[in-house]
Amino acid sequence: MTEASRVNETLKVERKWTISNILSLSRVFLLVPIVVLILKPGNEYRITVLVIMLVAASTDFFDGLLARALNQVTDFGRLLDPVADKICLITISAALVITGDVPLWFAGFVALRDILIVVGSSFIISRRKIVVQSVWAGKWTVTFIAAYLILATIRVDSMALIKMFFLYLSTASLFISLGVYIRVYRKYMAANG
Repeated sequence: MTEASRVNETLKVERKWTISNILSLSRVFLLVPIVVLILKPGNEYRITVLVIMLVAASTDFFDGLLARALNQVTDFGRLLDPVADKICLITISAALVITGDVPLWFAGFVALRDILIVVGSSFIISRRKIVVQSVWAGKWTVTFIAAYLILATIRVDSMALIKMFFLYLSTASLFISLGVYIRVYRKYMAANG
């Protein structure tokens, strides 16, 4: 291996581990205390869980902002950010199903949509060598689901109507965003086929 190719390999590795990508990965690590505390009986840990969830949500905001500001947008980051979101949403939804705070059908829809998106993205990557960026409908869906999961976590009876609103908004958004992703994937396949 020549010196130039060694330098190029080093740059590729360093390019993967940017500040924004580390923030995306930190979201997944924050799942451990979130899930452990959600599964503890009683409500005394729910505020702590809320704080950790808000920290995790802020990493989702800052990772993209920093990637653009520092010119660190990478294909690895385009993959890591939405995968981290999907892992977080599915895991927290499942934990809240166990505690009875979220209906099983909702967590099932979240998981099914996210699995279909990952399968579609993997297909595009393997066939066309293109990393499909997250679509705005998907980003809004993640926001609505996160709001619903936060409301389900804090268990405030006076916010039951708002919680129900976000449940239905999230459910509608799940279907809309899946339709948008399917349309985008078909476009990529047709344009490059």
